Amino acid sequence: MSESKKKKLLLVGASGVIGQSILAHFNQLSDWSVLSVGRRLPPNCSEADFLSVDLLDKAACEQAFSGLRDITHIIYAAVYEKPGALIEGWRDPDQMSKNDQMLRNLIEPINKSPSKVKHVTVFQGSKAYGSHIEKQVPIPARERSPRHNHDNFYWLQEDYIRSVEPSASWSFTILRPRIVFGGALGSNMNPIAAIGVYAALQKFKGEPLHYPGGLPRINQATDADLIARACAWAAESSASHNQTFNVENGDVFVWQNVWPAIADELDMPLGEDVPLFLDSLLATDASTWAQVVDRYQLQAPKDMKAFVGQSLSYTDFQMGTGKEQAPNPVIVSSIKIRQAGFSDCIDSEDMFRKWFRLYRKQRLLP
Repeated sequence: MSESKKKKLLLVGASGVIGQSILAHFNQLSDWSVLSVGRRLPPNCSEADFLSVDLLDKAACEQAFSGLRDITHIIYAAVYEKPGALIEGWRDPDQMSKNDQMLRNLIEPINKSPSKVKHVTVFQGSKAYGSHIEKQVPIPARERSPRHNHDNFYWLQEDYIRSVEPSASWSFTILRPRIVFGGALGSNMNPIAAIGVYAALQKFKGEPLHYPGGLPRINQATDADLIARACAWAAESSASHNQTFNVENGDVFVWQNVWPAIADELDMPLGEDVPLFLDSLLATDASTWAQVVDRYQLQAPKDMKAFVGQSLSYTDFQMGTGKEQAPNPVIVSSIKIRQAGFSDCIDSEDMFRKWFRLYRKQRLLP
């Protein structure tokens, strides 16, 4: 297909756990081309298909985006997380303001210029239902529920999108995944990398794969590749226009129940329940991780933080480590998106196996 007839995606946040899967998926589609945006070049992306832009720099965004005349679709997967305070930052006014401004700095120059943009996809999550505030959110959480009354950058971004859409050339879709699992390095919210580091350290020390988290809790996962396919559907389906959809694998899981499959996929003996704050590994085992990389001749960075970002503390949160009671489950309904036409799914245990197999194949884990 000629370049002039291809749909062109502007992917913002291509280095993240969601963005990496979106980039890989759309690059496989013959009728699409992708221009990625971020502060660092994503893996598997050429410099010719990349714009290095700080989304907090309004002038730089004006210069970079006002001249983009051939973009037909936008997927906005960028997020600012407060350094060193991941969980606490979710309610931080400065973090909310920065995320609001980043989206505006992208959309405003595009809207001011003649453009071919037809559709914009943005992301929220279960925090839209107050999962980080309430002891229990409704089960299942549904998109049609009234907006939960709390400050959230989701609402700032959504209100902005809704305010400019009527006069714009595009429609929008909001996707709300549950816990996302994928392949990005340095992500702040990728449990695969966090568990992988812990497992590699255990293997290096000759220890089995103990379960480090808290009490059993029913969870939901969303495979990053599944999100990418949902984005491709939303980009072209009229049923997605100006709608919000929960996205999840289609089942539930309990960490203790999938742990044997994780150990098996990593070729490690299964251990006991031995609680450990994974975030402590940054202080106790940073130098050991460098030795792991050397011993197993890995392609992973020797700097543990470069490998996991803030994902260790994020995984502690998701596993309920250190809590005397297991957090109540957060279960969302994916009926709406299925009825709208996207019915893809994946077994969550198969998802864990897939990502750990890929990490090992790429020589990121032993």
